[in-house]
Amino acid sequence: MSKLEQLGNAENLADLAHLLGYTLTGLSYVIYRLPENRKYHTFEIPKKSGGTRIISAPTSQLALLQRRLTDLLDDCVVQLRRKNSKFWRASHGFRKSRTIVSNAEKHRRSRFVFNADIEDFFGTINFGRVRGFFIKDKSFSYTPVLQP
Repeated sequence: MSKLEQLGNAENLADLAHLLGYTLTGLSYVIYRLPENRKYHTFEIPKKSGGTRIISAPTSQLALLQRRLTDLLDDCVVQLRRKNSKFWRASHGFRKSRTIVSNAEKHRRSRFVFNADIEDFFGTINFGRVRGFFIKDKSFSYTPVLQP
């Protein structure tokens, strides 16, 4: 059974934990019990335009979970692209084997390129938005049930 099918068949947090290589207790700890101040390390870096940018980098426990989830979802995208070559064709960021150089190459001979930085973009993404995407997107259409 493919990763996409396994994810689609996940009925609870235990199923998801298994897919991600965690125990139910281990996954629940990182998601629900790990204190917020132990999930991210915050620091500042200078901006080109002056001032500073605040960076919130995940600590090792959360970073591992995020990496495993990224790998699982990337496998699903690969499977969806096999079914439909146009699936997520324009998406470039946060994909395996893609870099800022490979992104720039796509625009090399373009007369104009629009580049935008959406302030606090990741801070606007919450559980409800992600959950809603996987329920409503036709490629995933997952059942809205994930309980321990």
